[in-house]
Amino acid sequence: MNTSNTMNQIINKALLLIAIALAIFHLYSASFGVMPAYMQTSIHWSLVGSFIILNNSLKFKFGRLIDIIIVGLIFFVSFYNINLQEKFIQSAGIYSKNDVIVGIIALIIAIEAARRVIGIILPLISIIFITYAYFGNLLPGMLKTAPFTINRIGIYLFTSNDGLFGQTLYVSAQYIFLFVLFGSILSLTGAGKFFVDIAFALTGGIKGGPAQAAVYSSMLMGTINGSGAANVVTTGTFTIPLMKQTGFKSAFAGAVEAVASNGGQIMPPVMGAVAFLMAEMTGISYGTIALAAFPTAALYYLTLSMSVYVEAGRKGVTSLPKDKRLDARAVFKEGWLFLVPLLVLIIMLISGYSAQKSGFYAIIVSLIVGLIKDPKQITVKNLIEAFFSAAKGIAPIAAACILAGVVMGVLNLTGLGLKISSLIIQISGGNVLLALVLAMLTSLVLGMGLPTSAAYMVLAILVAPALVEMGIPVLAAHLFILYFGALSTITPPVALSTFAAAGIAESNIWETGIQAMKLAIAGFIIPFIFCFAPELLLIGDISQIFITIFTAVLGCIGLSIGLGGWFLRELNLLQRILVILGSIFMIVPNILISIVGFCLMTLILYTNLKLAKP
Repeated sequence: MNTSNTMNQIINKALLLIAIALAIFHLYSASFGVMPAYMQTSIHWSLVGSFIILNNSLKFKFGRLIDIIIVGLIFFVSFYNINLQEKFIQSAGIYSKNDVIVGIIALIIAIEAARRVIGIILPLISIIFITYAYFGNLLPGMLKTAPFTINRIGIYLFTSNDGLFGQTLYVSAQYIFLFVLFGSILSLTGAGKFFVDIAFALTGGIKGGPAQAAVYSSMLMGTINGSGAANVVTTGTFTIPLMKQTGFKSAFAGAVEAVASNGGQIMPPVMGAVAFLMAEMTGISYGTIALAAFPTAALYYLTLSMSVYVEAGRKGVTSLPKDKRLDARAVFKEGWLFLVPLLVLIIMLISGYSAQKSGFYAIIVSLIVGLIKDPKQITVKNLIEAFFSAAKGIAPIAAACILAGVVMGVLNLTGLGLKISSLIIQISGGNVLLALVLAMLTSLVLGMGLPTSAAYMVLAILVAPALVEMGIPVLAAHLFILYFGALSTITPPVALSTFAAAGIAESNIWETGIQAMKLAIAGFIIPFIFCFAPELLLIGDISQIFITIFTAVLGCIGLSIGLGGWFLRELNLLQRILVILGSIFMIVPNILISIVGFCLMTLILYTNLKLAKP
């Protein structure tokens, strides 16, 4: 017993040391220590992989011993990769049997680490892809590949820029960890409480104020957080009970938090770090991506906010009593400094600084703000806790990124990526709408259980090329797959954000999931619209952009009313169907169809308004 306790204490200390080393390494590499990509990813994985294994230990006899052996192997293969990459410069890519063995060990460890921290889905997908690479030469038709040996597959996935230590893990090592750390430091300084308080202060006088506050506080934290499920756990523990206390059903309260937290992944400026990843994948500048993503993200939150208002009206939930409301001026005066790190981040990014440098200075400014606001919070102990929180936050993302490298490597080795694109085009018969539906379903399935950034990377390789080939603009195609990759975390059967919210709300998972899909309806419709009407992405004639966004705003408001079934009084089923139909017509980027939709929606709502009057 004592031996077990001693071992646990040693492991806990090791975890803290790894978390500290991880933070120091990334702060150093983001500021003074620029290094080659293979070195950055190898050191990053040696620390994150070790953290994953020790923090998610095997639960049987000798499990700890096996964990320690695996940690030793993680450090070995990571630094072996550094030496191998440097050797390749001299040997022109010639490798030995030992290189192959180490590569296969690295692959097995990556799959096991991912299994421990993100579950079985992505490891299974990776194994299926590896199996395809080996047996693909036996398949008929367009899926047939050239024959590949285990040696060829193993060394390619170990050393290639598309493999384990390739560009997908590099994104985690270069960008994502810094923003996870930024979020942890912001929480340490008290910024999270400020975001919640300012949201409550601004929405306290509106029907369903606590739910409105949940929407906007979760949005502010979600864009930085990088994980919808993590954000649910962070802000939902406070917002969900308060929504229930004010009269909202448990399932609805959980769904609001899940949808609001998840939307942070599509909300600029950070978009859960996907904005920087998308810039890398597409060659489009960060500024262009962030600007284009803003109108659609705003429509997503407008629909959610309006849905909350409608539900509050239907359930008779009023605004907060005046004596319980927060004074927005007082809250802002007290906490405006917490906005400075975000402003520094945005200004530096827009000014052309790298995401690494911008993230580094945003973290430094956050610490300075924390020292100004409450020096007692910025202690060594609290900083170590923030580092540990950041290590826990990056663990599932890095694990997913390293296996996304396996998928990408197999796709490029076998040519399957081009074949999948061709398959989507072939099945759709050249019909763009059908191709988008297929892309949506693929994105929802492949995104299940994955952090948004990892889901986006897989989909950017598998699905986006087909959409681009069919004539959809590159930016629209990539934002389309991002939307549905993100929405997979609230879409049953594997809906991590919904599961987390339902757990806090103590509600039925399926009921919460259905509510979440209703609340996120704009997220399911708008991506189809901007693929046909890039004006929603601020591309095109200024007058047409204005008209498209204006009608989309009215349409999203109408959707909320139609799905919620209330506008000053209950709507009957026919009225709801007609309002939803009119709202969709309003969102469609055709002026005649939008006019028809406006007339239909206005007629129904005006009739309901007249009936509501005594």
